[in-house]
Amino acid sequence: MRTQTERELPFRRRARIEDRLAGIFIAANAALVIAAILGIGAFLFFEALPLLSGARMERVSALRLAGAGEEPRLVLVDERREEALIIAGAPKAFVHSLKDGRLLQEVELAGLDGAVVQAASRSGDGSTVALGTDTGAVWVGELALDTGFEGTEPKTVPRVEREAVVEIEPGHPISALSHAWSADYGVIACILDEQRLVLSRIAIQRPLVGEPVLETKSDILSYEDVGAPTTVLVLEDGAGLLVGTRAGEVARFKFRREGEPELAEIVRAVSEGAVTGLTPLLGGRSFVVGGSDGSVSTWSLVGDPVSRDGKKLTLIHPFQLHSSPVRTLIPSPRDKSFVAVFEDGKARLMHMTTERALAERALGFVPEAVAFAPKADGAVFTDGPGRLEHWFIANPHPDVSLKTLFRKVWYEGHDEPKHTWQSHGATDDFEPKFGLVPLVFGTLKGTLYAMLFSVPLALFGALYTSQFLDKKLRGPCKSVIELMASLPSVVLGFVAGLVLAPLVERHIVSVLIVPLVVPGVVFLGMLLCAKGRAPSGTFSSSRELWLLCVWIAAGLWAAALLGPWLERVLFGGRFDLWMNQAAGIRYDQRNSIVVGWAMGFAIIPIIFTICEDAFSSVPRHLVSASLACGATAWQTATRVVLPAAGSGVFSGVMVGFGRAVGETMIVLMATGNTPIMDWSIFNGFRALSANIAVEIPEAPFGSSHYRVLFVAALILFGISFVVNTAAEIVRLKLRARLAGL
Repeated sequence: MRTQTERELPFRRRARIEDRLAGIFIAANAALVIAAILGIGAFLFFEALPLLSGARMERVSALRLAGAGEEPRLVLVDERREEALIIAGAPKAFVHSLKDGRLLQEVELAGLDGAVVQAASRSGDGSTVALGTDTGAVWVGELALDTGFEGTEPKTVPRVEREAVVEIEPGHPISALSHAWSADYGVIACILDEQRLVLSRIAIQRPLVGEPVLETKSDILSYEDVGAPTTVLVLEDGAGLLVGTRAGEVARFKFRREGEPELAEIVRAVSEGAVTGLTPLLGGRSFVVGGSDGSVSTWSLVGDPVSRDGKKLTLIHPFQLHSSPVRTLIPSPRDKSFVAVFEDGKARLMHMTTERALAERALGFVPEAVAFAPKADGAVFTDGPGRLEHWFIANPHPDVSLKTLFRKVWYEGHDEPKHTWQSHGATDDFEPKFGLVPLVFGTLKGTLYAMLFSVPLALFGALYTSQFLDKKLRGPCKSVIELMASLPSVVLGFVAGLVLAPLVERHIVSVLIVPLVVPGVVFLGMLLCAKGRAPSGTFSSSRELWLLCVWIAAGLWAAALLGPWLERVLFGGRFDLWMNQAAGIRYDQRNSIVVGWAMGFAIIPIIFTICEDAFSSVPRHLVSASLACGATAWQTATRVVLPAAGSGVFSGVMVGFGRAVGETMIVLMATGNTPIMDWSIFNGFRALSANIAVEIPEAPFGSSHYRVLFVAALILFGISFVVNTAAEIVRLKLRARLAGL
């Protein structure tokens, strides 16, 4: 017969195997959880990584154009990058194939019989073209390669439509020009004989029948103070003119309704040498200046109350110097990118906002004419001997860099560099602003005010519940507070935005004095309750709770009565108007006070539950020993229980912090979602989480906006990961330090 020990051996062996398998299973699941978390972080990182990649420029073809021998003045490309329209010396438009260089079509430019084209200009929006000739005439019209269909096959159709032929000064060749043209007016600025600057302003009357009637007024502009002109640029709105000079300066002329143009200012744009390139970027609010010293810079008109017209031409983005002079500058039709071509035959793709050279390639020659493809996915370079190079351009995220994400950037139209988030605009020429600093600031601001409201209430509430409250009420009170965690955050945000925010606005002074009035009334009430009692007389725990609630309600009632009186006496009846006029602080209805209360209400149950469990877990012998030594209950709670439960308290606060950082719906519905950087409690903000929720549905897949939102999510993930990791490390150290108690 087997002994009891022998009968137990199989059971013990099986128990050890089961324990080992359970340990392996638990460890494997823990590893899977950690791997899943790290996988989320890796996914966010790899989705955001393409933002840091540069552009690609690849040569598609290098061709010899059939029948081409004159210097090209203008080149245009169709949107499929299959054909190129070239204007050279002859008053004709030649259409060549970009596959083999064949001459496909030849179109006469009506009105330029016998003239030689010497200069060309495209309007800022690309709708019209101006061609200057050796006879002093300017041909203005529409030149384009439209895409049509022949059956089901796409076909490129050249469009050549003359608007007008304007005589500037007959017999004087035009060496450079710029223009702006609309339905009822036109402005043409020309450099004649390589030294004289003439401005022609044209009033256009369009009768119902017949050709438009042009009324031209020309002015010879003086450049004695600025040097001989090298290049000109008419502003897109036709209200001003920029002139580059051999002295390296840019002069800005302002047009007046009556009289001659007025010289508004002169700025030094090139440190050494002459201005060799001047072109507007998309939208016409910023301009690229190239110099004979190889310098490239972008300038913009910003507000200046001291100047004559309230504007000042200001350098906003300098670029790295090149070793040879700038020859040509061509703006992108899709964004703030541009191509700079240098005398050494190199082409550099740059972007204004990021101040980066995205790509640089060496051409096989020095081009005379350059053009972007309409979709900015290619470029064509051509020169006099009929050489043409067709390049493919992949530039998916030109407007994003580490600088634009995390540093101040000088955006066009602004008077200084700023942290700005504005991902959308009303027009296609909008400059995206992807500064994440205001969103990070808003996240931390909302978290701070939520923690200031919730941590004291949750911490002291948990301490009171675990150490002072009657045991009969402890369970129900804890259950009610934990029940608060079940309220959906969208409901809290809805109530905060539509109910609490207007209520706070109407009683703002009462709200501001609550932290002073309520504690004072409670303290005074407790003193009155204690007065007259015998030294041994005490309140029961349950009675203390109800008396405390009564005095808190009395404090709130007193603050509600006192607030309107203070607002009338001290602030003239309108605290928000007084604050705006006296301190320059604007009051927003949905502000940080409302968010702090609503989000604090959401995280109080989390902090309370963890802290209450930590306080209740403190060994009772420590409490009994403290009381036996003569310490009061309050001294025991603050000097014994609170330090002993320090690791649990810290964990609760950090978990609440992580909950507040990731909160979405409350922040989304209870703030104005304005990405401003202001610590004022009366202003709103925009948090990372709310920004992702608002903008991810409208961000095109794979776009810069789409990937920047992944960067925001990665930052949010990183904050939560770092905070929780640090909290766990600190908690373990505190537990080890207090393990001997």
